[in-house]
Amino acid sequence: MNNDNSNFVELARLPIVKMQDVLMARFIGRNEAGKMDFPPAVLTRLATAISEITRNVVQHAGAPGEFQLGRVSAGDQTGLRIIVSDHGQGIAHPEQFLDEGKFGPLGAGLAGTRRLVDEFHLESSPGAGTTVTLEFWIGRPATPAGKPLGA
Repeated sequence: MNNDNSNFVELARLPIVKMQDVLMARFIGRNEAGKMDFPPAVLTRLATAISEITRNVVQHAGAPGEFQLGRVSAGDQTGLRIIVSDHGQGIAHPEQFLDEGKFGPLGAGLAGTRRLVDEFHLESSPGAGTTVTLEFWIGRPATPAGKPLGA
């Protein structure tokens, strides 16, 4: 939803370099979602999704990354947007890691994360790094496969 009618207000930004950064990102995300009164089950999904995506940066990117968290609103809906990016090696065919039947070294994390969120978007190419955008909306029923952003 980066180029739609939503409003984004950044609440936090931090570098992702080591496993301690993964834990800090998870803490910040869960804390901000708690302030917005997301239900406990969503807090758990959100913390897990943040852990999976930020851990991918530490373990697979080959370069530091960045975690951004912000409040997002569109019409009468509000939620949280998480953007995790890196300038690492990138992924040649990112769609192959989103296929539920193919779990490579990145696949379980990406495909599993997509199932946890309300909206999911992945941009990556070799040598250009990777950006993953996740959204959680208050009051929106959970979607089992994470509806792609902008769909």
